[in-house]
Amino acid sequence: MADTQNEAGVRRQEVLRLALQRIVLLRETGPKSAVWQRARIKTMWRLQQQLLTDAAMMQTANTYDHESTVAVVDSSG
Repeated sequence: MADTQNEAGVRRQEVLRLALQRIVLLRETGPKSAVWQRARIKTMWRLQQQLLTDAAMMQTANTYDHESTVAVVDSSG
């Protein structure tokens, strides 16, 4: 189950990175209005925050899974 969650988390991070890359590239090809650029910047920050949050959650989940595995091995051994 943890592997499936990790795979889903990795896929989500890839999707977020791709979206971030695209929004960065829109600086050159997108509209030049100040309003549009502000919206683009807000979207970039939101995507970066989502990436950081997801990475922290995955790290916490992996640490918890590892500690649970160690506790099971210690109690049975």
